[in-house]
Amino acid sequence: MLVGLGVIIILAIMGGLIAYIGDKLGTKVGKRRMSLFGLRPKHTSIIVTIVTGILISACTLGVLTIVSKDVRTALFGMEQLKATMRQLNADIATKNEQLASGKQLLATKTKELQTIQNDVQATQEELAEARAARDAMGEDLVSAQEAYKEATQKLADSHKDIRQLEAIKVDMENHISDLQITQKQLETGITTLREGTVLFRIGETLSSGVVQPGLDEIGSENALGNIINNTNGMILRRLHSDESKSVLYVSRQNVAAIARDIAASKEPMLVRIIAAGNIIYGEPTLAEIKVYPYRLIFHEGDVIYTSVMQGGGNAQDGILSFLKDVNAQSKAKGILPDTLTGEVGSLSGKELFETIHKVETMNGPVQIRAVVTDDAYTSGPVHIHLVVTSAS
Repeated sequence: MLVGLGVIIILAIMGGLIAYIGDKLGTKVGKRRMSLFGLRPKHTSIIVTIVTGILISACTLGVLTIVSKDVRTALFGMEQLKATMRQLNADIATKNEQLASGKQLLATKTKELQTIQNDVQATQEELAEARAARDAMGEDLVSAQEAYKEATQKLADSHKDIRQLEAIKVDMENHISDLQITQKQLETGITTLREGTVLFRIGETLSSGVVQPGLDEIGSENALGNIINNTNGMILRRLHSDESKSVLYVSRQNVAAIARDIAASKEPMLVRIIAAGNIIYGEPTLAEIKVYPYRLIFHEGDVIYTSVMQGGGNAQDGILSFLKDVNAQSKAKGILPDTLTGEVGSLSGKELFETIHKVETMNGPVQIRAVVTDDAYTSGPVHIHLVVTSAS
């Protein structure tokens, strides 16, 4: 503060001296009517006054410049000061951004710390629960060990009982084996005794016939009676008997029920007489009647089934599998199979071997078609021809 007062005093003294000197010069110039640069004395006096003011200002600035660094900076270092200010402002902005980022990072870390603290607390709680569970499990372990000892003792007793039961089982199995051998011997003897006189086996179709629609129940019973009589005659011929006697017996209820079905039908019906048991020579023939709609299932030239197999190699298994599929397809369409064999038709051995040979001589995929050679009805059989062509 003292330095500032000293500068002010010096400036005041210097200004006063310069003004005084300038006044004296102006007075002398005026009295002597001096002229500068050929100007009138009045104008010369004005110039002296202006120069005096300039000197005062110059001295003032000179003193301030020498004494004050701030004045020097204001007069000669303003641009540098502005550049420094801009740099400082930029640094401040950068620091502010870093401060904001730091605050955000601090907030994130604070949240993470809180989460970790929560996890630590939860872990401590779980640890406490685990310790409690461990203590409880220790008690359960003691109980389990005691139960294990009891179970081990019971298991030993059970093993002893099992060994005794196994010995009994072996004795029983030996006894059963002996009984089974005896049973087989008896069955073999019975079969040998009876099979020599079996005329028809159980489930075998004795005969069949077709009854046209339009009959009432009485007419249907008469038609069934004719079929039964024809079947009876066929059995007598098989027995080589010329006697006019009844050897075929069908229940009255069966005949009446089938007659009602035939009378109610609007289409031809196939009648089958089937052996109800093995028909033995010299014993009555028990049979039952079954009836089915009599329809045309396949026309001549129809393809029942088509399949593709690989040619070459051993084709026998593939052909036999194909024929099984043909048989299944025919039954699915409505052809009645043979009641003993389950087949719906037959294929000559010659054609079967020729087909197998043809497939084995071909390369690549081969298509096989089962083509019907004659019209086939519900009663069957189905006659087919195998057509083999290349499928490639």
